[in-house]
Amino acid sequence: MKSILRISLVAFLVAIAQILPSNAEEVDLELVLAMDASGSISNKEYLLQLEGTYAAFKDPAIQAAITSGPTGKIAVTIMLWSDAAFEKVDSGWFLLDSAQSADAFAERIRNFQLNKDRQIGFGGGGTGIGAGVEAALRLLRANPYKGLRNVIDVSGDGIETEFWFTKNMLIADAKKLADAEGVTVNGLPIITRDFPDLDTYYLEQVITGPGAFIEKAASFEDFSRAIRRKLLREISSSIASSPDSGSTPTNKESKS
Repeated sequence: MKSILRISLVAFLVAIAQILPSNAEEVDLELVLAMDASGSISNKEYLLQLEGTYAAFKDPAIQAAITSGPTGKIAVTIMLWSDAAFEKVDSGWFLLDSAQSADAFAERIRNFQLNKDRQIGFGGGGTGIGAGVEAALRLLRANPYKGLRNVIDVSGDGIETEFWFTKNMLIADAKKLADAEGVTVNGLPIITRDFPDLDTYYLEQVITGPGAFIEKAASFEDFSRAIRRKLLREISSSIASSPDSGSTPTNKESKS
């Protein structure tokens, strides 16, 4: 019954999503970087995610990709998620249209939710991937931009956890919402000893939408390489529209 009620909201949410302010600014891409901040993420692992994302947006190739599309700009935000019982924290939206604006966003990322001792000031709880995607969809609906493409970039180190004592949007239902709104969900699974096959889980259970793909990080130390490669494909319009032999496509693409 709960699943039916959730899915019945799709038509309403899609209708709301179509109501954009008349002065919405058109961009090539609206991108939500949905980063795992659940209880399984240590401070060191969180810092590796921040540093890797910071380095990616400082990279000249990424900065060139940002201005390479029809409008020459993208809108991006970073959001931390765990399970439904924990607040989702985001950076607010940044309009990137130059190397300087990309540098400014990178600086914002580098210390996001860290205290003066560079310890994480947020997080905990289970791995609520569906709740994270649902929150990311709300961010896409509420911002002042109109993207030619809308993408949620989910990174994490575990499979979804379910708790009977919380009302949690599960990933299966969140994917239905994303599909109804034309939003692509890509995945960056971080492989650990606990979940050595997490890339398969993300491929089968998490990603959805036009051109959806995963980019696997072999460890947290490999996150920097993976996020750079993933962002380059997501941001570059010409790359995003065609298969990339170095990344893992959806099941549908892999059979073609």
